[in-house]
Order: sequence, then C-alpha cells, then structure tokens
Amino acid sequence: MNKEKNEKLAEISARITQVIAYLGETPNSFATKLGYPRSQTIYDIQKMKSAPSYDFFQRFSDAGFSAIIDLDWLLTGKGSMLRSSKETSNTIEFKSSIELIPSTDENTVTIPIVEISVAAGTAGYCNPGYLEIVDGIKLPISMLHRNAQYYCIRVKGDSMAPTILDSSYVVVRLLDRSEWKDIRDQHVYVVSDCEGRAYLKRLKNRFHEHGFITCMSDNPDKVNYSNFNLMEDEINTLLYAEFYISAKMPNIHETYYKQVGEIMDDVDVLKEQMKQVMKSLKTVN
Repeated sequence: MNKEKNEKLAEISARITQVIAYLGETPNSFATKLGYPRSQTIYDIQKMKSAPSYDFFQRFSDAGFSAIIDLDWLLTGKGSMLRSSKETSNTIEFKSSIELIPSTDENTVTIPIVEISVAAGTAGYCNPGYLEIVDGIKLPISMLHRNAQYYCIRVKGDSMAPTILDSSYVVVRLLDRSEWKDIRDQHVYVVSDCEGRAYLKRLKNRFHEHGFITCMSDNPDKVNYSNFNLMEDEINTLLYAEFYISAKMPNIHETYYKQVGEIMDDVDVLKEQMKQVMKSLKTVN
C-alpha cells in the first residue's frame, strides 16, 4: 500500500472504532450484530490488516446502524457522524446491498470509488463483491437508476485510448443477468470472468447467434490490443459504463489524423514503386 492509501485506511478504521464505542459495543458484540461468525474481521479492520469491503457496509446497513450513523461520514469523513432526523426522512432507501450511499445532500448520492484498477488491457483484478473502498464521488440522484448498484472505477492502461484515458474514472452500473441479452453493440462495459479477471472493453453482443460477446479495444494498435471472445458461461459479471470522468479531453481527431497520415505515406510509397515498375516495363519493351 502506498502512503496515501494507508492514511485513508487508518482514517476509516479510526471512524469505525469510534462508531463501535459510540454504540456501546465491543468488537465481539459488533461482529455478532453484523452477522460475522468470528470477531477477527472487525479486529483486522481496526488494526488495518484489512480494509472494510462492500460486505461490511452491507451488513452495517442491514443491521440498522445506517439509520443512526451517516454512511457518507463513515466512508469519507465528511459531515457529521450522526444522521439528523431531516436526513433520515429524505435519504434513499437501501436495497439488500450498499449500492448507493446516502449523502448529506438529499439530491445527491455518494458512489464509492474502488481501487481495483480496471486494466483497460489484460491485467486482472478481483470481483466486484470484494472490492476495497478508497473514496467516494457525489452524483445527482436524477442521473442514476434507482435501486441500482454503482461503482466508480479508476482506469489503468491504454487499450481504450484515445476515447478512455489512463488514470481516468468510469462510473459503471452492475447488470442483472436478465439484462445481458440486451447488451448494446459498440458500447463500453466492464466484463469480469469466472477466473476473477476483468476488462474495460467495447462489446459486440453475439449471445443470441453464437453464445458469446466480442471484447474490443479502442486503441488502433491491434497487435498489442487484439479482440477476443468470451462465452456466456465464462462471464461472472457485466457492468455498463454510464459516465466517464477525466482531467484530460480525449483527442480522438489527433489519432485519426495520424492514421490518415500513415496511410497517405504508404500510398506515396506505393506510387513510387508503381513508377519504378512502369519504367522497368518500358525498358523491357
């Protein structure tokens, strides 16, 4: 872990310890109320041996503690620890998981940023159910599907350049399996396979005809970023990329102009070769 990540983990561990004390619980009793078979999970979080996962926050919410403790504060440290009565009456109702974390602003929700480093190439990472929470980003409720599960993922790699750049962020929505058949051709998705690897790719839906999807990179370098297929039974999860956040504006035209320039150079070479061929033919005749 780097220094910044360690500091964030220490802060959230301290807040969880503060919550346990405020609620009058011990790590043992707190673990029991969260439904953990062993209290070691809580001790590991307090001692920074592990980071709280989505499972932890889901259990925290299901146990009813989110009605007292502000989850936005618990996640980011912003605002107050306790939820006011006004906030309690206006926050979004949870499903059985912690998809959308209520914000102190009733018109926004905080989507967790998860440091799973979506390798926009070939590097793999763990499945979404076991992601480590790093930070959160607020988005207007009106922009999101209600009762949907969202993640904000940091992109690593250049396979989706120039449209999606390295170190940018993509907000993705977890799809139910019943939605897989409606995957839209040429749209961007995060695909997680059954071996725990995941990819940020543009897809072609061939489920109906052939039972697979084709995963494509936007990078024109097809030697290093070639297309590949995944059969339906090889896929664990699919997440639809709904929003793209970057400090850089993608310069798509620059790439296209470069490609056109390379093609024109090749044409010039071919023209010159044709001239030489024609000269040779005239000499023979």
